Amino acid sequence: YTVALGAVTWSIWLARNKATFEKKMIKSPFEIVFTAVSFLLYWAGLQAGDDVTQLRAGAEMIRNGTLLLMRTCDASKGGM
Repeated sequence: YTVALGAVTWSIWLARNKATFEKKMIKSPFEIVFTAVSFLLYWAGLQAGDDVTQLRAGAEMIRNGTLLLMRTCDASKGGM
C-alpha cells in the first residue's frame, strides 16, 4: 500500500506543479490515475519476490477499472 500511496501522491504533485508552473491544467482527473498506474508499473521492477507480481496485478486492475469508468462517462455524455 505504501508504494501505491506514493504513486498517487506523486501523480497529484506532478499535476499540481504542471498547473502552477507551466499553466497547463489537466483535461481530466483520469490523467492523474494513469500517471499513478505508470509509476506503479515502473516501480514494480524495484520490488522483490511476490511483491512484483502483486504490484503489477494491482496496477492493471486500476488501469482496467479506470478505462471502464472512462468509457462509461463518455457513453453518458454521448461520446460513443
